[in-house]
Amino acid sequence: MRRIFRLLLILLASLIISLFAISGLFEDWLWYSDLGYDQLFWTPLISKGIIQVGNGTILFLFISGTLLSIRHAILTFVNERLKKRLRLVHEMDRPFYRLSQKKMTIWLVVISALVSFGVSFVAGFTGWLEVLTFMNPTPFGQGDPIFFKDLGFYVFQLPFLYTIYSVFFGPLFLLAIITTLFYIFTGVIRFHSMLLWRKHTIEISPAARRHLALLAMVLFTFKGFGYYFSTFRLLYSQQGLIAGAGYADISATLPAFKILIVLCALGLIGGLVSFFRNEIRFLTLPILFVLLGGALLSTLWPLVVQSLVVVPNELAKELPYIQNEISLTRFAYGLDKISVEEYKGNEPISADLLKQELPTLNNISLNDPRLMSQIYTQKQGIKQYYKFSDIDVDRYLINGEYRQVLLAPRELSPYDLASTAQTFVNFRFKYTHGFGVVASFANAVTEGLPNFAVRDAPPTTNHQEFQLTQPRIYFGELTNEWVVVNTAIKEFDYPEGNTNVESNYQGKSGIQLTPLNRLMLSLKHTTPRFYLANEVNSQSRILLHRNIMERVEKLIPFLKYDENPYLIVDKGRLRWIIDGYTISKTFPYSRMDQAREINYIRNSVKVVVDAYDGTVSFYAVDTADPILQTYRKIFPGVFKDLSEMSEELRAHLRYPETLFTIQSNMLKNFHMTDPAEFYNKEDAWDIAKESSGSEPKNVESHYCVMRIPGSNQHELALMIPFTPASSSSNSRNNMISWLAARMDGEHYGELKLYKIPKNLEVNGPLQIESRIDQNPEISKQLALWNQKGSRVIRGHLQMLPIAENFLYVEPIYLQADTVGSIPEMRRVVVAYEDRIVMAETLEDALAQLFGAKILLTNSPQENTANQNEPSVSSTAGNSVSQENAMIKDTQSLLKQIEQLRELLNQLEDQLRSMTSSTAYPEAEQESLQEENMSQ
Repeated sequence: MRRIFRLLLILLASLIISLFAISGLFEDWLWYSDLGYDQLFWTPLISKGIIQVGNGTILFLFISGTLLSIRHAILTFVNERLKKRLRLVHEMDRPFYRLSQKKMTIWLVVISALVSFGVSFVAGFTGWLEVLTFMNPTPFGQGDPIFFKDLGFYVFQLPFLYTIYSVFFGPLFLLAIITTLFYIFTGVIRFHSMLLWRKHTIEISPAARRHLALLAMVLFTFKGFGYYFSTFRLLYSQQGLIAGAGYADISATLPAFKILIVLCALGLIGGLVSFFRNEIRFLTLPILFVLLGGALLSTLWPLVVQSLVVVPNELAKELPYIQNEISLTRFAYGLDKISVEEYKGNEPISADLLKQELPTLNNISLNDPRLMSQIYTQKQGIKQYYKFSDIDVDRYLINGEYRQVLLAPRELSPYDLASTAQTFVNFRFKYTHGFGVVASFANAVTEGLPNFAVRDAPPTTNHQEFQLTQPRIYFGELTNEWVVVNTAIKEFDYPEGNTNVESNYQGKSGIQLTPLNRLMLSLKHTTPRFYLANEVNSQSRILLHRNIMERVEKLIPFLKYDENPYLIVDKGRLRWIIDGYTISKTFPYSRMDQAREINYIRNSVKVVVDAYDGTVSFYAVDTADPILQTYRKIFPGVFKDLSEMSEELRAHLRYPETLFTIQSNMLKNFHMTDPAEFYNKEDAWDIAKESSGSEPKNVESHYCVMRIPGSNQHELALMIPFTPASSSSNSRNNMISWLAARMDGEHYGELKLYKIPKNLEVNGPLQIESRIDQNPEISKQLALWNQKGSRVIRGHLQMLPIAENFLYVEPIYLQADTVGSIPEMRRVVVAYEDRIVMAETLEDALAQLFGAKILLTNSPQENTANQNEPSVSSTAGNSVSQENAMIKDTQSLLKQIEQLRELLNQLEDQLRSMTSSTAYPEAEQESLQEENMSQ
């Protein structure tokens, strides 16, 4: 009875341990299935299993075969020599102390299985994708310049082949070393001399000779393949002057590898001879030749060639290989798609020309995105648990007008609840989601603060485009914890007066808490609360992996994702857009991006995540990318065609800053396509600098609404300026070119590089900022504000290409030193050519520079959202007719105000003309002009 009870306990313990072990896998299966991506779960899992079994079996055969072949030697050593040393001689005859051949066989088989399948377990979990891409390659349609193999061989096939070599060669080499040492230690191998090339130097038993010969043949075979693969790996080496194979690699290292391959083949033949003939020298001498040859031929000889042949005449020797690096690096980073044009840079700008650029001027970002997070938190945080993690820049058509918008989600951080409120129920059941967004137009400022186009909770707005039918954010950047929804208690939406507005989750995703699911999830999260909490019922669902970056990375881990997802308003719902990249680090002749360890990148995928229900869609935007084509073969149906994305969503696609930054950094040198010019770095560039404390830093790329030269439409573009490369003794900060990425409509993804004539000096951003500092009036005012009790914050200096010239705009913020103070925009500095002015508004600054008032749209409609006037609420029950009536009344009032402003401007112009024609003394006339300007 006791025996049965003990057996039942063992079975129960085994069952519990097994359930614990598979609970994570079971949860993942539920989660993938819930999102409709079952194949993203099963394909990697089955592939890993097959690879592990295959690798483990092969290693097991090698290791067990080796150990069993020396079983007798091990047995003799243990039963005789080892026990003598352990002073167990008198106990040898006892069966307890004597190791039998059967036990030894079992132990060797168990050890072989543990080692082989342990190594396979690690290798299988890291190499499954390489196997699948090897089996589903997509040709690039272009060959490398040395071996003329398709570039896809280096991306899809060579990594897998070299992985196979690395996985097997290491364990087998270690096994051969251990076996040899064991034979030497047990006396099976005896050395009579170190002169290995002489006969009878080594004494060895026939069985040991045949065993070592077999191991040597296997190792020579693998090593020969390793040298063969290394010849191709030369093409993406990052050592030396050139990315890829240079003169010394092709003239010295490549022939050395070929010689070593021949030596390995001779070693294989020697091992075969030694297996059948009693001559150990056929085994030892090839090993010495390969070891010495590997050190001398592949390491020392290329150094000699580099020093004696290449260095004295480097340019002539490396010229064709430099050309290879230029061509393939430009291809790998998409620089070959950049169209290059001339940009005059010094055409005069008049007031009439500026009026044609009103869409650009109306979207100048006076609200600096870097400061808006602080302002949004102070003005729209509402409660301490609401957070604005990031400010996203995008564009919307507002009443038919193209507007640049700053938008931030109001996410909820349960960690910022009062300490007494941080309970399990609040964390998991009640405070489950954020609510709504805050948005402002880039140029809309009143009393130093942004006018909010969307504000408050529930979200209120005067713009139809921002109305939200579903403002709840269950999936975001701060939603790092799992929650259970549709419980017996309502979920918190937002505070209203002395009460809270609450609701229940009605989204698509979420794992139902069936009895089995509840059991497995309890084991996975090691909590009994799914059973003990009265709030959980049959309708409850658990939401897992709610952080959007964690969510997409778990679904498709083999893509790299942009660190800056952005939120958009799409037909009343909130959706996240994340840029996905296909990458490689084995692309031939391509310079490595050291920060990311890649040498090929494409923005091939756009990911859309619904902020309410967490549904995820992957869209293929670069269908010509061979890596994406291979992934689509492996996972059919996962990547949707871009045509399946709605037009509203496509209108919000942005060219990603991360990719643009990578391309800009590569372009500093790889805009030069002449190898000699590239070698001498005659025209090397640098990213333009801007002031940042005591040390200048690189200008960050920024989105702006502009008209691309040659285009009739204003559009959102991403741009960055370049200056000539500088040295410590020669700082050069004049602008030499600028790069723009287009992203609207059919022009999405186009890159335009505009070069300024080399004989023209155009001020760069750092020079403009220096001139601002040197301006007596401006520096005096800034120094006065920067006294004790307040500090001046210089906003981002924006460079605006306008009509073949440049306009620079920099907002100036003032912030008190007191805790919780808000930076307020107090002045705008505008620079044009050699003139710089600072004024309270952008309109005034432009008037001072160009001598005429230019009426800019400062979004008067937004002003109502900052007052106590009625506004459209996304959750209130306002009728559409009331809303339309209010909008019409507002528009009518605006038209009247605009007409009045026009009349006043006309009157001002007439007074000026009359004043200038009157014969005032010069001093009085100048005084009157100043008075009119101040008025």
